[in-house]
Amino acid sequence: MTRVSDRTTPLVVAGALALCLVAGSVPRIVGDGGEYLAQALNFSAFNPPSLGRQAIPAIQQRISDLEPTLSEWSIDQATVPGSDRRRDFLHFWFYALLATPFVWITDTLGASPLHAFTAINLILAGIALRLLLPHVGSPATVLLFASPCIWWIDKAHTEVFTVSLLTIAFVTMRDRPWWALVAAGAAATQNPPITVVVLLILATELARRRLTIFRDKRLLAGAVIALALVALQPGYTYMRHGTPSLLLNATMPGLPAPAEFSAAVLDPSMGLIGNHPVFLVATGAVTAWLAMRHARTLLTPDVFAALSALPVFLYAFGQTSNPHHGATPSLSRYALWLIPLTIPLWAAWRAQSTAHRGGLAWTVAVLSAVVSTFAFHPGVTQNSREPTWLATWLWTRHPSWNQPLPEVFSETLLHVEGTTVPVATEGCEKVLIGHRVDDAGVWPVPCLPAPVPDFCQQANALCYADRTGDSYAFRRAPGREVIALRRDDATWPREAEDHVRRVYADARWATLSD
Repeated sequence: MTRVSDRTTPLVVAGALALCLVAGSVPRIVGDGGEYLAQALNFSAFNPPSLGRQAIPAIQQRISDLEPTLSEWSIDQATVPGSDRRRDFLHFWFYALLATPFVWITDTLGASPLHAFTAINLILAGIALRLLLPHVGSPATVLLFASPCIWWIDKAHTEVFTVSLLTIAFVTMRDRPWWALVAAGAAATQNPPITVVVLLILATELARRRLTIFRDKRLLAGAVIALALVALQPGYTYMRHGTPSLLLNATMPGLPAPAEFSAAVLDPSMGLIGNHPVFLVATGAVTAWLAMRHARTLLTPDVFAALSALPVFLYAFGQTSNPHHGATPSLSRYALWLIPLTIPLWAAWRAQSTAHRGGLAWTVAVLSAVVSTFAFHPGVTQNSREPTWLATWLWTRHPSWNQPLPEVFSETLLHVEGTTVPVATEGCEKVLIGHRVDDAGVWPVPCLPAPVPDFCQQANALCYADRTGDSYAFRRAPGREVIALRRDDATWPREAEDHVRRVYADARWATLSD
């Protein structure tokens, strides 16, 4: 009885806290939530996955009634027609299908269908927590799950779905690989890059068991189900649209630049470092401790799978055409995928150390949980935490230390969609400028219009100007070339720049303050 109670009580507490968080948030549609809700409403009427012409007006009206801000949102514009004229959203429908039984329940109760997604999120998170707790211990469980992920707990969005299923996959990978395969396959239905986790689980099992793998009926069944789930999106989409995924329309050509590749981790505004820093520091410390004291624990199949999946995930994140997306207070939604990848490290630490029961471990976990609860409460509005404290500190105190992607810097400071130039921090400590072929001005008012070097005057060049005393140091902005929007109404005219520079020099502008 004691052991059952020891496992049940934390889950009851976690469930109660989750319900309190949900109760403190108003149900609303953010980001791609309109797509998932439309798909679930379509399924709830016993329609096939694609939306027919007759069903669209009623679904559109119901979504508009639930979220007045989407009154101008058009399902026609957000979908792609097939040869039968039925329409599909870019994002796949498996997550919405899981929520459909709960839509029937909410309709019966007269409640918002958005609660259907809250229900499926809570169920999946509960299963993941139930499995994670004995695997990594209580402090690590708090650190991993009482994280920025809580913001999405009541949203019609796939973040909790993805994190929960990846958690289940890495927790069960060693002892119940058939469940790990099914969980990873289910996660891959919405996010095809997660297919690599399925392949890695199969590869590690094949390396460990060799031909005896074919004698394990549970593993074979899990592999068949997982591969069927993995094939669901590309198979369906190819048959209807001649492409393995409509999400390919939202990717950029070419290889991601280092800043694009690492943004989900290292960008101070939308990366883990500025939004979940305690987790990063703690994971780094645990990894270093294991490497020095128990290096063999880093050579296990689950650690290998996690480390192999990491670059694949980062590559996929770097390919998106909209790295600074909405439907988040600040943290990139993709960065959440990285949290479950650390589970094998935390499990090894728990097995090799007694420190997981100590006061330091709990202090770190509780500190991180408290910060996340306030910063990522489900009721916090999207993009309201930007720029983060770390981004503000870097861009104003040490601007040369960080060169963010232009889209991130521009959208974070201006709160408009698309890369827009020029844009600067409030005190002109860091400025993003773009070359103009029409010889118009490039400097934002009221910043000093310093002379621009030749490498920043090439076609479509975007450059950062980092203030150093009474001058600027220039660097090309990282990432692939983008066409920036222009703010002519907030730019010094080119013919006025020399005069403005003289006035600023006479006024000793570097010493001026508000």
